[in-house]
Amino acid sequence: MDGLRKLKLAALLQIIAAILAGVSAIMLLELLGSLLFPVPGHRAIGFRIIAIAGIWWIALAVVALILAIVSIYLYLLPSAKRFASWRSEEFSTPSQLMGIGYLWGAIMLLIALLIVVVGAVSLTSEIILGGAVLVIVGGILLLIGWIGNLIYFFRLRDAFNSTLFLVAAILLIISIFVPILGFIAWILTYIEADSLEKKIATEKPAL
Repeated sequence: MDGLRKLKLAALLQIIAAILAGVSAIMLLELLGSLLFPVPGHRAIGFRIIAIAGIWWIALAVVALILAIVSIYLYLLPSAKRFASWRSEEFSTPSQLMGIGYLWGAIMLLIALLIVVVGAVSLTSEIILGGAVLVIVGGILLLIGWIGNLIYFFRLRDAFNSTLFLVAAILLIISIFVPILGFIAWILTYIEADSLEKKIATEKPAL
């Protein structure tokens, strides 16, 4: 089933992106710690380390965001569209919500990140403020896509009578308060999509 195959690949890329984002967040905390609590007597070395850490943080954040965009644009959205062509009454709504929210929200955040970097380098507060506004807009759009993703998983649960898709949807909801559960939700999605794809391949022709 092409829809499940694309969903599996989307989940895999989301998992990788989440790992990179986590590493980036740790590096950012270390970077902030270095700025707030510099090592006495090692000012030059400290600045050099901070600069390198900053470059790596930006690189990892950008790569993670690009992987998330690829996951959404090339795999997750086509997956939902494939299911919508199969059962339009069940999957058309989540497909549209994810198309509006996830895709454009991620693009907005990528643009915002680049604007903030430019503003930080040029020390221009107006540019940084503009980037912050785009972050808010991107966040709202991502919320719309996230709601569509929830509906998508619930509809997949109904279509395949899948407990793991149900658990993944519930974990996505709880991930608002415990972010790491979103990472686990994508792992469960990958496992279930892979299992169903193999099961269907042995039972009947692919959708």
